[in-house]
Amino acid sequence: MARNDTEKTRNGSAASGRRISAKQVGWAIVAVIAALFVVLNNEKTEINFLVASPDWPMWVLVVASMVLGFLLAKLTGWRRRDD
Repeated sequence: MARNDTEKTRNGSAASGRRISAKQVGWAIVAVIAALFVVLNNEKTEINFLVASPDWPMWVLVVASMVLGFLLAKLTGWRRRDD
């Protein structure tokens, strides 16, 4: 039995002990799509606040929206239940 453990360690499969889950792959895909969306939307646009209307790059609005959505989800305690 020790021999099998040694062989697995040489392969690296048992030594690392880590596997990439489907959830991690999904988050990586979402992160790449979000990064591409930010990079491709770099033109300036007018953003209307209550008292000002600055011209900012679109990616600022996109990143701010992502951060705001994340914070709102955390603050409200929204969470998907894992069965």
